[in-house]
Amino acid sequence: MGESGVRRGPVSVRAVVVATVVAVTGGLLPLAGTTSAFAARLSAANAAPLSGASCGTSTDTEYAQGTTAAAIGWAGNTQAVVACLSGSFVVKNTGTLYGYGVYNGSRTTWANAEGYLPALVTGFRSGAAKVSITNFGDEVRIGGKDYVAIYSRVSVTNPTATPITVDPQPTTGLVALNKPTNEVAPHSTVHHDYAVFSDEFGGTQAYPSAARLAAAGSWRAHYAHMRSYWNAQLRGLAQIRQLPDPTLVDAYRTGFIYTQITRAGTMLKTGVNGYDKEYSHDVVGILANMLNQGFRTDGTTTALDLLLRLRDVVGPQAQYDDGIWKYAWPWAIYLQKTGDLASVKKNFATPGPLGDADQPSIKDSAHAIAAARTGPGGIMENTPDIDADGYWTIDNYSALMGLAAYRWLAQQVGDKTEYTWASGEYSSLLGAVNQTLTATITTYGLDYLPCSMVEPNDDNRCSNPKDANWAAPFLFGRWAWDGYLFDAPVNGPGIDLIDSTYDYGFGRLEGLLPPNTYGGYGDTDYSTGYNAGYGEWGLAGDTHRDQAILGYQFMIRNTQSGPYSWWESVEAPDPASPWVGSHPSAGAGASPHAWGSADANLALMASLVAERGDGTLIVGRGVPNAWVRTGKDIQVTNVPITGGQHLGIRVTTQGRRVTLTLTGHHPSGPVLFQLPAFVGNLTSTNAGAIDPATGTVTLSATTRSVTVTMAKTV
Repeated sequence: MGESGVRRGPVSVRAVVVATVVAVTGGLLPLAGTTSAFAARLSAANAAPLSGASCGTSTDTEYAQGTTAAAIGWAGNTQAVVACLSGSFVVKNTGTLYGYGVYNGSRTTWANAEGYLPALVTGFRSGAAKVSITNFGDEVRIGGKDYVAIYSRVSVTNPTATPITVDPQPTTGLVALNKPTNEVAPHSTVHHDYAVFSDEFGGTQAYPSAARLAAAGSWRAHYAHMRSYWNAQLRGLAQIRQLPDPTLVDAYRTGFIYTQITRAGTMLKTGVNGYDKEYSHDVVGILANMLNQGFRTDGTTTALDLLLRLRDVVGPQAQYDDGIWKYAWPWAIYLQKTGDLASVKKNFATPGPLGDADQPSIKDSAHAIAAARTGPGGIMENTPDIDADGYWTIDNYSALMGLAAYRWLAQQVGDKTEYTWASGEYSSLLGAVNQTLTATITTYGLDYLPCSMVEPNDDNRCSNPKDANWAAPFLFGRWAWDGYLFDAPVNGPGIDLIDSTYDYGFGRLEGLLPPNTYGGYGDTDYSTGYNAGYGEWGLAGDTHRDQAILGYQFMIRNTQSGPYSWWESVEAPDPASPWVGSHPSAGAGASPHAWGSADANLALMASLVAERGDGTLIVGRGVPNAWVRTGKDIQVTNVPITGGQHLGIRVTTQGRRVTLTLTGHHPSGPVLFQLPAFVGNLTSTNAGAIDPATGTVTLSATTRSVTVTMAKTV
């Protein structure tokens, strides 16, 4: 249970909480009631938007609510900082709001510096002056100890021919790093620089003096250090270099950075303003994405450290059963991408020192699935995993995903007994799932995959077309695509009804919501932070293979609640918002939301390039047809593949000719070049073999380039 008394639901959210918003005075303004009541209060406030030192989010409850929020800080800091549209920020370690009285609530821009860095830039006008406020965190070493400080710059530009005077009006406690005049000469800019401590990496010593902070370096020097650090971290990952939609490239980079800022040491927390803790299945998803991206270490924390911390989370936390059921999945990705067989063997059948209840082995997590098959016909037990009790479809596919990963791991470590057991248990559960779903679908005449194993959507919370749980199996179940990647047999309604379920869900929303959103949860029913992730199962279908990318683009264009930050669920955009663009009127949960971001970036990468457990490389399976046109290039480099090796892919189009170029190491299996645009539309290839019906060009592992000719442009 959350502190508010509401079960915290990554798959859905109940909207009854007590929220607090940092008000203009820097105090806490209580807002009791539902998200809709909160939105009404904010809507009324839009006539006079928050100004001065202000923040549009609660920061002191597990389940946050608000309008806009983002995060700044440093990798692994114990407590990150909440960033606000006004250029203000809340240091949660002290509960202090810092900001500037110069902010006036006028039309405002808010973006990441250089498109992706965790330096957030607020821009607005004050009279004739152009004002920008840039805030970021940096690691500072003083007296042999490490701290995090927030560096803040107020830049005032005078575009006129006469001097103007603008006072930033900083709040008390900000340490001035320079002493410029408030008068700005014509056609010039004045920078006011400040800093304040925000974290000490779990230390308990008093912060150094203001004088020592001021002497620890200029704003400019710390910006350069921050920039260098994050660029070095990004270089270690799979890098999306070029896409026809460059905002996706920035969102991918920023998502990784926010996740590291949200992380506290080895604790992969979900949020900063809310959900400021670990949740079992959130951590599974966040870590799976990091490992798939190629994260190995930040110089302090390693991927193995995070896996062992995950063991601590899934063991004692019984809040979400699917967390422990999918525990084997991140381990499988880790082994596939690193080849670290020794570490996997060490943790395969041996629990941690606290025992299998608190620190389960990989084997323990798989056998927990068998013990939980108490539902009718041998399906999974009744759970509240979508915040209502039931025999949920998501639970059964989550369990199948865990068994698929465990089966693959058992094969890799050479445990024939466990491989045989896992294969049999997987086959048995899949049979029970298929039989139960087929009976439900037949009995009720359904043409979609129901969110319950035993009843139609009309008989549970999924009866509401705007409740996004209708698509829950497509993301949180993982199985149809991720199980396939780990060589598991995939068949039955969970495969056969993928496309018709998307058609069913989007069809019900026609006229209620725009295309490419699944709805949300409770009163915040416009969209969710999982909107891209919900499209992942489309990769295993036929007609919705680009749904993950389309969903991600919807998020970027319509539901950012901070620069590349998204609440768990949101209400419709507010045209009266001072933030330029289309942004939600209210949101709930946390923003940024690390699990939602991880799901989006995992699905984005899978849409571009993915690797199966047998070494087969799949290229372009989720690429939209609109990207297969002259001059639209796709390039991804440093993609981790089997055994710690890396490769790159580039896809270019010239008329009807599409060229794939591979660089780096060779994959350990064949290459499947599978753009949706190829289906029934291929005439020739200069390498490999064509399957016209599926639109697949199969290439040898040593092929470096292929040019495919389509029958017609798309």
